Amino acid sequence: MGRRSRVRVAVLGAFCWSLVAMAQPAVKNPSFEIDRFGRFPGSAKANGGTITGWTFTGNVGVNPWWDDAARQKGANHTFSDNGRLPHGRQVALMQNQCTLSQKVAGFKAGKKYVVTYSENARYGNWTAESPPRIVVTLGGETIVSEHPVAPVDKRDQRTLPFDFVESAVFTAPRDGAFDLVFTTTITHRVTILIDNVRIKEVK
Repeated sequence: MGRRSRVRVAVLGAFCWSLVAMAQPAVKNPSFEIDRFGRFPGSAKANGGTITGWTFTGNVGVNPWWDDAARQKGANHTFSDNGRLPHGRQVALMQNQCTLSQKVAGFKAGKKYVVTYSENARYGNWTAESPPRIVVTLGGETIVSEHPVAPVDKRDQRTLPFDFVESAVFTAPRDGAFDLVFTTTITHRVTILIDNVRIKEVK
């Protein structure tokens, strides 16, 4: 691809909000580092059927998968085939139409929050005519509009970082927990990579 790193901000609003350091709703396993998969191609279904902290539908998993999962030796990047990993050594993969979700607790009524994460697309099978697309919701509200995702780098190149995404502001309607849902919407064997999912309170 040979492009510079990009920063994507949700297109639902044009407001600037200052981030503040305070107690935040905490995403469990935000960088997908807990589970170590040792079976090709790194799908959850081929590696015990779960991803700690998350629920999913469709073909979701973690990459790389490892020749020696216990010691994280021998990385196999079947899907995570380009770009510099944002945080840790693993990322989530979402192939074709699927969902990846988590019920996140700790929201306070009337408080404002943004979700941030990093995204990339698998280089293999990607085409400009039919790229993978993703949309993100929180509590049933769209916070990142549906958009296409492109590889940040060429195959097997790890120079450029994943794209950083910051959502529109979500105002909690009540105290409690809300479902954070990533949904991919295109088939054709294309894959989106997700990492470093965080929630921050803003004012």
